[in-house]
Amino acid sequence: MTEFNSTQLRNLALVGHGKSGKTSIAENCLFKCGATNRVGKTDDGTSILDYEPEEVKRKMTIDSSLASCEWQGYKINFIDTPGYPDFTGEVKSALTACESAIVVVSATSGIEIETDRAWKYAEELSLPRAIFINKMDREHADFYKVVEELRAHFGKGIVPIQIPIGSEASFQGVADLITMNT
Repeated sequence: MTEFNSTQLRNLALVGHGKSGKTSIAENCLFKCGATNRVGKTDDGTSILDYEPEEVKRKMTIDSSLASCEWQGYKINFIDTPGYPDFTGEVKSALTACESAIVVVSATSGIEIETDRAWKYAEELSLPRAIFINKMDREHADFYKVVEELRAHFGKGIVPIQIPIGSEASFQGVADLITMNT
């Protein structure tokens, strides 16, 4: 097992409204990093993060879960948080243990109640935030509409660093505006 010093550790909380895809993002990151050999799915009951019987039954995150992987010399600890108001304490607790938050927003739904709450909790803790616009492959996905909604709600500091290539059934991936790679 690789040993990491404190400068090589990153603790990231995945926060946002329920069903925005926080668990799916974590599952895919773990697979991409090689920490798992499959992508678990909440809806199928195969998620490594939503493993408690009640979570499997309800097909949703109830308790925050921790999973880690190694990526480019860093150990990344993902804390997957619930997105329903009944479990707000889990979100607040996770954020106090993290150095940044990834706010997950659905490209079909935009900002929802728990999106706003998670943003405010992270803001109260002065945590840096990144927004991940998810579900670009879904019907009615509209990246640019969601970006405008985010700017109107959270301020002009919301700036995309990646843009989607296509949407809905024609979604093919993203173009990175910093590296200019697809």
